[in-house]
Amino acid sequence: MLTQILLTTVLLPLVLGVVIALAGRGGYSRSVLLTALLIPVAGAIASISIEGLPPFPPIAAKQKLPVLLVTGGVIFAILAALSRQHLNRWVIALVGVGSLAAPAWWLGRNVLAANATKAVTLAIVLVIVAIELVAVSETRARKSSGAALPAALLATAIATALTAIMGGYIGMAQMNGALAALFGGWLLVRYIAYIQGDDSVFDLQGFAALSFIWTAAMGVTMTVLLSPSASPSALVLSVLPVAVFAALNWRGAGFVGQPRVLRPLVIGALTAIPAIAAILIAVLTGG
Repeated sequence: MLTQILLTTVLLPLVLGVVIALAGRGGYSRSVLLTALLIPVAGAIASISIEGLPPFPPIAAKQKLPVLLVTGGVIFAILAALSRQHLNRWVIALVGVGSLAAPAWWLGRNVLAANATKAVTLAIVLVIVAIELVAVSETRARKSSGAALPAALLATAIATALTAIMGGYIGMAQMNGALAALFGGWLLVRYIAYIQGDDSVFDLQGFAALSFIWTAAMGVTMTVLLSPSASPSALVLSVLPVAVFAALNWRGAGFVGQPRVLRPLVIGALTAIPAIAAILIAVLTGG
């Protein structure tokens, strides 16, 4: 049992993250398109490996998750291929939040209508994600910053996974844990390239950045909907690491006084502060 959990929740998504990071090296258009497509698709593969192949058409909400992830990846890849220039940041925010809100209503409209706390929690999460998408899309990563958006999303996924455990839903804990491994695999490859001297390896723009944020936010959304007693405040805090990333990147916080090998680790630790607070709240409140 433990071996199966480690394989589906850690090893498989970690390997997928490594493959995507390697495949995404190259020209701007190719990198954005492949990343936009493959990150959600890898999330879908992880979901299937955890829950099994869903029936078609899927019935339960958790069975619909891989379908939504694949659909999102295809849509983002098509939009990335069609866009010849950087899209307006408000368009990116609208696409990102709309592609979260619509599935959330489809999957959980009965839950949201019957549970005001979940409805308010999800609304706050979506507003935060919208603001983060605007901030990230208008902030161009500085090549010397060592700031990696997936590091913030790794913190988000870990915090959401632990909140799901404390909230009584092992399935979403495994799924968010798999997303953490996926982002970690991507980061591992890019971190090695960074310490070897490549300053641009952490750059994520346009629909590539949207794809990462959307995939992590889908994990949070599903946790809000499906976890019986997950802490609302912990779930809200779990989406804030991207806000810290955006603030650090906007200020050009490169920590150039630190050894190169430590710069991404310092920034990653700072972005994880809200996630650490989320974990503490989840543990202390039992949800």
